[in-house]
Amino acid sequence: MYVAQDAPDRFLKTERIRNLRDFGGYAIVGGGRLAAGRLFRSGDTSEASLNDLRVIEQISPVVLADLRGTSERAKSPCRWPKPMNARIFEPDGESAKIAFHEEAASTTKDAASMKEEFASRYEDLPFRPHLQKVYANYLEAIAASDGPSLVFCAAGKDRTGFIVAILQTLLGVHPDDVMAEYLLTNSAPDSEAQVEKLRSQIEHRFGRGLSEDAIRIVTRVDPVFLSRAFNAVRSRHGSIEAYADSELNCPPEKIEAIRKNLTS
Repeated sequence: MYVAQDAPDRFLKTERIRNLRDFGGYAIVGGGRLAAGRLFRSGDTSEASLNDLRVIEQISPVVLADLRGTSERAKSPCRWPKPMNARIFEPDGESAKIAFHEEAASTTKDAASMKEEFASRYEDLPFRPHLQKVYANYLEAIAASDGPSLVFCAAGKDRTGFIVAILQTLLGVHPDDVMAEYLLTNSAPDSEAQVEKLRSQIEHRFGRGLSEDAIRIVTRVDPVFLSRAFNAVRSRHGSIEAYADSELNCPPEKIEAIRKNLTS
């Protein structure tokens, strides 16, 4: 199972890309491991520094999945090293009209209401059509690709956290390790700076008034959130595998192709 003290080694050193890390290398129940150096996740690269672009260049992703909606991408276009020879998948529409954390902050102010609002949005997250399409394209691409991939959204924690957890679950990573990977966002090297950045974004859009506890809820991840998403999936489909087959065009044979490609 996952060893917590190894967490810092998962993060790549960046200046203005949040939460860039390798989510491979986890043990698989029954034997084997996810491949390391092939599966990456992050926040968006719209503010990437030159050094950050060098980090991306070193990763050399051949598959990019941008989970942000059309409006988000127009507002904050990504920066990439040139040339960038990668297949890019992105929603043709709104996976969220504004960043996922801003959606929740737009409707509530106090901590208790914020936590419930955020959790309820996680129940909806697995079934957003534009988001599902990119999830499906991403799974299709990594089943066939021999190179690294990078999946990301605005903050790299909610839309990204969900598909990472789905993928790891499909490939046989222990549920405790799936949750540990999801929660690593709270240990990102720049987590405190990012809390302040997201606070500034939220207050600029919606005004002041959120309590410190409410800000912490919306800018971090919580086990309750991912659990609510998985419960919603199982309630509708019975299992994660059935959800992947029905909603993400990822039947058992495709899961097996991903497993052969990305495990050892």
